[in-house]
Order: sequence, then structure tokens, then C-alpha cells
Amino acid sequence: MTATIELPTPAEADGLICRLQDTSPSFKVLMGRYGTAAPALRHFGLVEWQDQHLDDAIEAFRAALLLAPDDPNLWRDLAGAFEASLDAVRADRCIRQAIRLDPAAARSWLLLANLCSQRGEHAEAETAFGRAIAQDPALADAHFGLGLVQFAQRRLDEAKLSLRSAIRHGYANALGFTGLAHVLYLAGDYAECAAAFERALAFGPLEAGAHRKYLRARMFGKMIDRRVDEAIADYGTLAQPGSESLDDILRSGFAVLCAFGHRDAAIALGRKRLELDPDDPSQRYLLEAVSGEALSRAPNDYLESHFDAFADEFDRQLVDVLRYDAPEAMAALVARHRTRFSRGLDLGCGTGLAAEPLARFGGALTGVDLAGRMLEKAAERGLYADLVKAEAVAFLDACAAPFDLVFAADLLVYIGDLEPIFAGLARSMATGGILALSIETTAEHDYALLSSGRFAHDPCYVRRLAAEAFDDLEEVPAVIRLEANRPVEGMFFVLERRDGPSTAAAT
Repeated sequence: MTATIELPTPAEADGLICRLQDTSPSFKVLMGRYGTAAPALRHFGLVEWQDQHLDDAIEAFRAALLLAPDDPNLWRDLAGAFEASLDAVRADRCIRQAIRLDPAAARSWLLLANLCSQRGEHAEAETAFGRAIAQDPALADAHFGLGLVQFAQRRLDEAKLSLRSAIRHGYANALGFTGLAHVLYLAGDYAECAAAFERALAFGPLEAGAHRKYLRARMFGKMIDRRVDEAIADYGTLAQPGSESLDDILRSGFAVLCAFGHRDAAIALGRKRLELDPDDPSQRYLLEAVSGEALSRAPNDYLESHFDAFADEFDRQLVDVLRYDAPEAMAALVARHRTRFSRGLDLGCGTGLAAEPLARFGGALTGVDLAGRMLEKAAERGLYADLVKAEAVAFLDACAAPFDLVFAADLLVYIGDLEPIFAGLARSMATGGILALSIETTAEHDYALLSSGRFAHDPCYVRRLAAEAFDDLEEVPAVIRLEANRPVEGMFFVLERRDGPSTAAAT
């Protein structure tokens, strides 16, 4: 922070006081009330700030500080005026000076916390909110701000406590209840979420996004109680023009129930969805998964149907919502072992999230996926030499020339029995070629089908299969993504083909 806080010279301050006495009847009254210039200037500055005359307010506060430089309230006033005028750097300098002069002022810590929060400095903001609350436990703004910081970091249990404290101490208004409802929604507390939105509705209509969550929360809460028919009827009554379709709500509801572990409710809803659409391959497979069927891989019709429908929202959902960053992390691991490749394969490429991270290695990159709509999205990136619509093992079995890089990010989660794909990888990779892959991990034997329809694997199982043709260069435990706002534990592997086809890999 380089901005300085320049105070006027004595002559400039005297000139301002004289000018205000000549031109402002209200300032003349204030001088008569206080008898001295500093408090009169402060009062005048507060009035100007309230009237949105920020430059005049700042000028008055600076002149007052020349006369009373050790007044922490004046420094806080000037900080607030700078913040209101969007000069965050000077606001920060002023509020820190106020705190140096009076570290027991809760409002000063609150303003510093808000400034830090606006900059995304969560740790310092949380400390400052905590100091404000320590000085004034009933300071509702500090509890609310702390809850928002915790919410931004997905510390949902703590955020719930802070926002409830804010409501208890004075935020029993639309803002307080809506903020709490958003946290409860992400935490999966749907009945409480709907109740919080209803408290907010007492103050006026919800904005569109909040109303959408309110309807979802009502439905999901009833679904958890296995009142599916009641939830459907309820939605028909409350839905507004522009609301989500019932099919979208039911599909999302099934995913939510699975993610938060409401197995029986998910099965009941899955059966209802199949009753409404018996030919839906996605719901049929997912119902089998949550019901505990012994399956060795996700069927092709599910993968194609699911990801074709998901293509338009795929990048936003994975990256922004689920915080998926495996392609970047895996490419960085590969780069520690090799920096150039001649022929790369992005197996299960999806929309091409890995294309840019892999571009650093040069060479021709082929993308393979079962879902045609995903391949259309991948093509828009313009980074693939070829895109092929195919199932992974079938493609590997049919390919002629070997690859010296194979990248499989988030592919093996749709395959339980990995023997066929490891055999295909061994056949299709050049000696010395690099294989990078990700898995979700489980301690169960070999692999487990999760209620999400994804497979988790025991790392020992992967090592055992890989050892037949690959050397293990590196393994890194990783958080693969979020599921129900909780981290999904996984692992990245970087392997090297030991005895492949004769084509030499690029170095």
C-alpha cells in the first residue's frame, strides 16, 4: 500500500474554517455549539458524508485531524469516508491508525475486517472480526461479516453459528435470514433452509436465485422424508414463470440425496423418476448404484446420455462449484518428469479441460470421449489435432501408432474393474511413455461403486495392475473435487511404460 494520508497545512485548515463560517450556516451553528473547530469539523464531515458529499466530508475530517491528530474516532471517520469513496488503500491506512490509537474500539476492528474481506484476505478478516466481537459481543455486523468469511471458505458449521449469532443480536431481517438460508442450503439442511427463506419472505419477495433455492430446499426436505408425491404437488403450486422444470428438480434432488447420504430417500425418488420415464438410462444406472448393485463399470448408454445432457454446464459446475483442478495439477506433475511429447492422448477428454495444461508439452493431442456434445465443446478450444467419439478400452484396442503421453483425468472413476483398460494402455503406449491418471480412493478391496455412480479404487489395486507394464514415477494424494461441499479424497499417479512398442518417445 503506497498511498499516504496528507493533512492540510495550518493555513489551509484556517482557510477552510473561515470559508465554512462564511458560506455554511450549519457550520456556524456547530462552531457556536462546540466552541472549538475540531469537533465542529467532525460533526460537519459526518453530515456531509450522510448526504453523500464525500469529498467535502474527507476535507473536513482531514482538517479536524490536523487539530486533533490523536483522536481515533476521527481516523475511523476518515477511513469510512475513504471506503465510501472507493479509496480502499487510504481507508486501510486510516483505520489501522485508529486501531493503534485505540485498540479497544470494536467499530474500528469491524471496518478493518470489512476492508480485508473485500480484498479476499480471509485470515486477516477473520482475526479482525474476532477482535471486534471480543470488544463488543453484541456487534451484529461483526457476527454477520464473520459468517460470510467462513461461508466463503466453505466452513459451513462455523458460518451457521456466526449467522445465527448475527440474527440474535440484531440481524433478524431479510439479509440475515437470507444469508443463513444460503449456508444451510450448501450444508444440506434443507428443511431449516426453507424455514429461513420463509422468515426472509416476511420482509418482501426473494430475488430470483434465492427463490429458486427456496423451492429446491422445500422439495428436497420433503424428499428426505420420502414424501416424493407431496413434494411434486408442492412444487406445482409454488413454481413461478421461469422456474426450473420438474424434471430438472427431480434429477437434482436425486443427486443431492445421494451426495448427502440419504440412501433410502434417494432410492424412493429414483424409483419415482423411473416410473415417470422408464427409458432413462442415467436414472436406471444411478438407481442401481445407490441400491448397492454389484457392477464393474458404468454402462456406455449412461455415460453418453449423462454427459451429453451435462455438456453446457460441465465446466462451470466442475471448476466453479466443485473446485475441480485435476488437469492442471496432473500436468504439473508430468512436467516434473518430461517436458516434450510427440503424440499425446487425452482419454475421456470431456469438454477439453486438460487441453490447455497439456499444450505446454507440444506434439499432436488426440481427445477421446463417448459423449458427442462433450466433444463439440472440446472442439471449440481448437487445441486438439483429432477428436474421436469412442469408449476408452475400445479405442485403445483399435489404435495403431503408440502414444508417448496418455492423460486420464477423472476417467477411471467410471470404471471399476481396471484390468481391461490397463491392458489396453500397455498395448497402446510407447516404451518410456508417460501415463498420468487420477482415482478417487477407498480402503475397500480393489474398488467400490459409490452412490454417486462413480467408482473409488484402492491405490494398492492400481499399483498391482500398473506394475505389470509400468514403473511408478510418482504418487500424490489429492482432493479430487467437492461432493456435498466436502472434499473427495483421491490420488494422482504418474507412471512410465516399461516394455511397450518400439516407437521411441520424444524427450
